[in-house]
Amino acid sequence: MQLPGRLKASTLGDLLGLLHRHRTTGTLELLEVPSPTGRTVPGRLHRIHLVHGLVTAVDTGARVPPIGEVLRREGFLGAGEIGRLLRHLADGDGRPAGEILIAEAAVSAEVIDAGLRAQLRDKIEALYEIEDAQIGFRPPRPSPAGRRSKPLSPSDFLHGRARARDRRTRASAEARPRSGPESSPGRFVDPAERARALTTLGLSGSASPLEIRRAFRRLASELHPDRYPGDEPDARQRRSLVFARVTAAYHRLV
Repeated sequence: MQLPGRLKASTLGDLLGLLHRHRTTGTLELLEVPSPTGRTVPGRLHRIHLVHGLVTAVDTGARVPPIGEVLRREGFLGAGEIGRLLRHLADGDGRPAGEILIAEAAVSAEVIDAGLRAQLRDKIEALYEIEDAQIGFRPPRPSPAGRRSKPLSPSDFLHGRARARDRRTRASAEARPRSGPESSPGRFVDPAERARALTTLGLSGSASPLEIRRAFRRLASELHPDRYPGDEPDARQRRSLVFARVTAAYHRLV
């Protein structure tokens, strides 16, 4: 298995997909370099830790909500619990925020685990915004102490992600001469069709491409039938139909 030297030669989705297929254990490193748009932060280092091809942790300097903010966003914490947590931290409490919340009986350990998993998805989401970076890979190292989330499933970090083949397909399509109604900008001749697809993803008509991608990845993570191995055949079929509708709507939009 050989990785490219630069992210611009591939995509993060391709890299993680390759490591997942090879069931790789180790650390993928991304060191940001200058990009044409100036959106990267040269010298900023990100590490994605994998075990058997699954993402188990992400170390990043990108802006990601702290665990308290994640739990509040997910509806597990109110303003009172957040206030008590901030007071502990302001008083120099060196424990991780999750441990403080458990000790204060604000949430259960299971809720903290769910919050850490949501935060891990946020970190992966942030890394998908990197335009270019030097790529490195290191063998596995001992895991740091502390509570860790369960590994993300492939639907969390792969499904619906941009791949290099998508760029090639798009470039080929743009290079072909067009004529007739389909030559006009935008994929939809009928605005109602676009509106229906957006509604399926739970979005409004003003949704941006980034919002569309994020909505699809969230729904794919929630609805993918492989996440529910205990489903009865009828329930699995219903879930598969819903997932298929969401996937079809996404591909109509992108």
